[in-house]
Amino acid sequence: MIRAFKRKIHLLDEHTLEVLRKSGLSIIVKVLGMMTWVGSSMILGRTLGVEGFGIINLSNNIITILLLFCMLGHPQLLMKEIAIGFSQEKWQRIRDYMKSAYILNGAVALIISVLFITLAPYISLHIFREPALTKPLIIAMAVVAPEVFSRIFSSALTGYRKIWQSNLVDNTLSSGVTFVIILILYVTKHHIDVVIAAYVYAIGRLTVALVMGVYWEKIKSYTHQWKGKSSISIMELMKKSYPFIWFGSLGTLTAILDGVLVGWLANAEQVGLYSVALRLAMLTSFILAVTNSTVGPKLAAMYAAKELHAMTKMVHRISFILISAGAFILSIFVFGGHFILSFWGHGFSQAYILLVLLSTGQFVNIATGPAGFLLIMCGQERIHAYISSFSLIFNVLLNYYLITNYGALGAAVATCLTVSVENIIKVVFAWKYVGVLTIPLNIISKYGK
Repeated sequence: MIRAFKRKIHLLDEHTLEVLRKSGLSIIVKVLGMMTWVGSSMILGRTLGVEGFGIINLSNNIITILLLFCMLGHPQLLMKEIAIGFSQEKWQRIRDYMKSAYILNGAVALIISVLFITLAPYISLHIFREPALTKPLIIAMAVVAPEVFSRIFSSALTGYRKIWQSNLVDNTLSSGVTFVIILILYVTKHHIDVVIAAYVYAIGRLTVALVMGVYWEKIKSYTHQWKGKSSISIMELMKKSYPFIWFGSLGTLTAILDGVLVGWLANAEQVGLYSVALRLAMLTSFILAVTNSTVGPKLAAMYAAKELHAMTKMVHRISFILISAGAFILSIFVFGGHFILSFWGHGFSQAYILLVLLSTGQFVNIATGPAGFLLIMCGQERIHAYISSFSLIFNVLLNYYLITNYGALGAAVATCLTVSVENIIKVVFAWKYVGVLTIPLNIISKYGK
């Protein structure tokens, strides 16, 4: 079996092999990040209870949504433009995009931080009816600006094809620092409440910003070049990023807005149940997230070089691997979900049905392959934006009705349906406008015989 597997690996084309090589380290980084998140969330679940766990996750979800507006769609634009600049050794192009992003995103982050720190008491008391949310929200808002710069560095690293380093920025380093601090507090029997947890998360985010800022300064290729005026103005950057604003915002909004709606329409306890189920369900599609960050720059470069046949072959083989991995992870949650949830403490086993529903939606996400990234990296950003807009509207309306009547269960049903419909539509449009069907029907039929 091992020899047969090795033979199949050797038969893969160079593009697929490059994606797998670079995804390998990224997957290891992601797995470490997930392990540290699981560890810290288990401790918080046991010390804060379902309600306290819900409050800290509600705070993090609100911050994630605000970060989307601070970034203005630039992560995807930077990834694409820097990948092209790196492959063509156009270092001035890279410098200009980074400089403009620093100025624009940094200014927006400061404005939003000050505004929402001021509004935090009102948001907590009158929108979510959770007074205990106020302090965690203020603490999280204080480190929004550093996290914005972390995301700029992450996109730049992906464009430089430093894939595992980029994944380290996104989740692993922050969750690792958070886990270590929470573990120390837990072992030393220090009191842990939602405010302490918020400070710990803030320390993790600040650490990431500092480490990645130093690393980017070390590897960038334009340190002593082109000290003159930038050729990319702020207005030009905003104009180019317009389609990406919708992609970057709507895709993530669809994924996390339901958790915020649960906090608004239900209560913190329901948020706690939904949060742990959603984060576990996302493990089903984490390999897709890693693969997208690896395959994105290659898709842009291959499409620009008109290597459609090679690109199709690469996408099919990657999609088949994703489907196999997704089916395996989904089966673990279906048959072992109750046991897994018991590690979070008393009360969390109620989230089993939520976990199964959300994992099913994420399996559809991974089974449809990198269809969304294919549209974005191949010049169809606006089509992707329209699909994401439809999905967001569908998601909000369905969530509002179902959460009002069924709480967190309604959110799980709505999210499962939204994710499934959105990704099937992306597959159809990627096939129509790019010419690549991301579902590898030829490989599936071959193995099914």
